[in-house]
Amino acid sequence: MSKQQEYVFCVDSDGCAMDTMTYKHQLFFGPLAAQFFEVTNKEAFLKEWDNINLYSRTRGVNRFVGLVMGLEYAGLEGIDALKNWVATTTSLSNASLEQALAQQPSDDLQKALDWSNEVNRQIKSYKGEALAFIGARSGLEKLHELGKVYVVSSANREAVEEEWRDQGLLEYVDDLYCQDRGKKEDVIASLLQDGYSKDHLVMVGDSPGDLAAAEQNQVAFYPILVGKEAASWKALQETFSPAFVAGQVTKEGLESLKETFWKHLD
Repeated sequence: MSKQQEYVFCVDSDGCAMDTMTYKHQLFFGPLAAQFFEVTNKEAFLKEWDNINLYSRTRGVNRFVGLVMGLEYAGLEGIDALKNWVATTTSLSNASLEQALAQQPSDDLQKALDWSNEVNRQIKSYKGEALAFIGARSGLEKLHELGKVYVVSSANREAVEEEWRDQGLLEYVDDLYCQDRGKKEDVIASLLQDGYSKDHLVMVGDSPGDLAAAEQNQVAFYPILVGKEAASWKALQETFSPAFVAGQVTKEGLESLKETFWKHLD
C-alpha cells in the first residue's frame, strides 16, 4: 500500500492518551515556576496556572508559552529575554533554550532552563502511577489495525516513551514525534511532505494546540474531551475511526466535533 492510501492517526500524549496532565501541572510545573521565579502571591498564581494550562482555551499550551503567560499574570518584571525567545524560537525546547543562553546569557532564560530541567527531573522521579485513560489502550489497538499511529506530543520524549511503555501502549505505535522533533504543526506538515494524504490523516488531541496543528495543515481533528476522556476514546474506537477510514466522515461532522470541543473548554 502506498503512503497516499494509508491512514494516519496522530495522537497526543498528556491529557489525551495519558492521564498525566493534571498532576504534572499541579505538583510540578506550577509550584516550581512559583519557586524559581519567586512569585509572591503564590495561591492566585497557581489558580491562574491551572486555568491557563488545564481549564481554558489555552489548555495544553507548550510549557514555555504557559510559563510566560503565568509570569505575565503575576506581573513579573525582567522576563524580556524569555518573552523574546518564546516569540521567536523555532523549537520551544530545552535544547533550543540552551543555545539561546550560550549566545546571550540572561537571568530569566537561565531560570526558565533550570525550572524546565527540574520539572523533568521531578516528573521522572515521581513515584505515583502515570495511567492511560480508560479506553485509550483498546482505542489505540483499533487505530493501529486501521493505519499508522504516531505519537505527536510537545512533551519530553523520555517521559512519553517511559509512560507509554509502562501502560502497554507502545506496541500500537509506529513512531514518536515529541518535543525533540519540533512543533506539532511542523510534524504533521512533514508527514504530508513524506507522501501521506491530507484526507487520510487525523490529529487526535485534547487541547487547542492539537486543533490548531490540524487546521494549519487542513487535516481532520478528533477531540478527547477533558473530563469525558473514556467516552471520547470509546466513540473514537467504535464510531469515528471506522467511519473515517470508510470515507464516511463529512465536513459537517468534523465541524460539529470542533464546536463540541470549544464549548467544552468555555
